[in-house]
Amino acid sequence: MGMPGYEVDPELISRSGGGIRSSAEQLKTDWAAFQQELSGFGQPWGTDDIGSLIGGCYQAIYEVAVECYEENVQRLTEDADVVTAVAVNYTKAEQSNVMEVNRVRDVLG
Repeated sequence: MGMPGYEVDPELISRSGGGIRSSAEQLKTDWAAFQQELSGFGQPWGTDDIGSLIGGCYQAIYEVAVECYEENVQRLTEDADVVTAVAVNYTKAEQSNVMEVNRVRDVLG
Protein backbone atom coordinates (compact mmCIF):
# COMPACT_ATOMS: atom_id res chain seq x y z
CA MET A 1 0.00 0.00 0.00
CA GLY A 2 1.12 3.55 -0.58
CA MET A 3 3.41 5.58 -2.79
CA PRO A 4 6.92 4.52 -3.85
CA GLY A 5 9.20 4.90 -0.86
CA TYR A 6 6.24 5.31 1.45
CA GLU A 7 4.45 2.32 2.85
CA VAL A 8 1.86 2.22 5.60
CA ASP A 9 0.99 -0.94 7.48
CA PRO A 10 -2.25 -0.29 9.38
CA GLU A 11 -1.98 -3.63 11.20
CA LEU A 12 1.47 -2.76 12.48
CA ILE A 13 0.27 0.70 13.53
CA SER A 14 -2.66 -0.89 15.35
CA ARG A 15 -0.33 -3.33 17.14
CA SER A 16 1.87 -0.40 18.11
CA GLY A 17 -1.16 1.32 19.65
CA GLY A 18 -1.87 -1.86 21.60
CA GLY A 19 1.76 -1.97 22.72
CA ILE A 20 1.57 1.61 23.97
CA ARG A 21 -1.64 0.77 25.85
CA SER A 22 -0.03 -2.34 27.38
CA SER A 23 2.94 -0.26 28.49
CA ALA A 24 0.64 2.29 30.12
CA GLU A 25 -1.24 -0.47 31.93
CA GLN A 26 2.02 -2.04 33.12
CA LEU A 27 3.22 1.34 34.38
CA LYS A 28 -0.06 1.77 36.30
CA THR A 29 0.39 -1.65 37.88
CA ASP A 30 4.03 -0.98 38.75
CA TRP A 31 3.17 2.44 40.17
CA ALA A 32 0.45 0.98 42.39
CA ALA A 33 2.87 -1.67 43.67
CA PHE A 34 5.51 0.97 44.34
CA GLN A 35 3.03 3.16 46.24
CA GLN A 36 1.98 0.19 48.33
CA GLU A 37 5.61 -0.61 49.09
CA LEU A 38 6.26 3.01 50.12
CA SER A 39 3.25 3.06 52.40
CA GLY A 40 4.65 -0.03 54.14
CA PHE A 41 7.60 2.03 55.37
CA GLY A 42 5.37 4.34 57.36
CA GLN A 43 7.15 7.49 58.50
CA PRO A 44 10.76 6.45 59.08
CA TRP A 45 11.85 10.08 59.62
CA GLY A 46 10.08 10.20 62.98
CA THR A 47 7.87 12.80 64.61
CA ASP A 48 10.38 15.18 66.17
CA ASP A 49 10.96 18.66 64.70
CA ILE A 50 13.50 17.53 62.10
CA GLY A 51 11.42 14.48 61.27
CA SER A 52 8.36 16.69 60.77
CA LEU A 53 10.32 18.92 58.37
CA ILE A 54 11.58 15.89 56.45
CA GLY A 55 8.06 14.46 56.37
CA GLY A 56 6.65 17.72 55.02
CA CYS A 57 9.29 17.84 52.27
CA TYR A 58 8.72 14.19 51.45
CA GLN A 59 4.95 14.71 51.20
CA ALA A 60 5.32 17.73 48.90
CA ILE A 61 7.76 15.90 46.62
CA TYR A 62 5.62 12.76 46.67
CA GLU A 63 2.50 14.70 45.61
CA VAL A 64 4.34 16.30 42.68
CA ALA A 65 5.72 12.90 41.65
CA VAL A 66 2.26 11.31 41.83
CA GLU A 67 0.72 14.05 39.71
CA CYS A 68 3.51 13.85 37.14
CA TYR A 69 3.41 10.08 36.95
CA GLU A 70 -0.38 9.91 36.63
CA GLU A 71 -0.36 12.59 33.92
CA ASN A 72 2.26 10.66 31.96
CA VAL A 73 0.34 7.38 32.21
CA GLN A 74 -2.83 9.20 31.11
CA ARG A 75 -0.94 10.73 28.18
CA LEU A 76 0.37 7.31 27.12
CA THR A 77 -3.18 5.97 27.20
CA GLU A 78 -4.38 8.88 25.05
CA ASP A 79 -1.47 8.34 22.64
CA ALA A 80 -2.46 4.67 22.34
CA ASP A 81 -5.98 5.76 21.38
CA VAL A 82 -4.63 8.16 18.76
CA VAL A 83 -2.28 5.60 17.21
CA THR A 84 -5.08 3.03 17.06
CA ALA A 85 -7.42 5.60 15.49
CA VAL A 86 -4.78 6.39 12.85
CA ALA A 87 -4.70 2.71 11.87
CA VAL A 88 -8.49 2.48 11.69
CA ASN A 89 -8.80 5.71 9.71
CA TYR A 90 -6.08 4.69 7.27
CA THR A 91 -7.78 1.35 6.67
CA LYS A 92 -11.13 3.07 6.09
CA ALA A 93 -9.55 5.57 3.71
CA GLU A 94 -7.86 2.79 1.74
CA GLN A 95 -11.11 0.84 1.51
CA SER A 96 -12.95 3.96 0.37
CA ASN A 97 -10.27 4.68 -2.25
CA VAL A 98 -10.49 1.14 -3.60
CA MET A 99 -14.30 1.42 -3.83
CA GLU A 100 -14.06 4.76 -5.65
CA VAL A 101 -11.46 3.48 -8.12
CA ASN A 102 -13.59 0.41 -8.80
CA ARG A 103 -16.68 2.57 -9.24
CA VAL A 104 -14.89 4.82 -11.73
CA ARG A 105 -13.54 1.76 -13.57
CA ASP A 106 -17.09 0.34 -13.76
CA VAL A 107 -18.46 3.65 -15.06
CA LEU A 108 -15.72 3.96 -17.68
CA GLY A 109 -16.09 0.34 -18.64
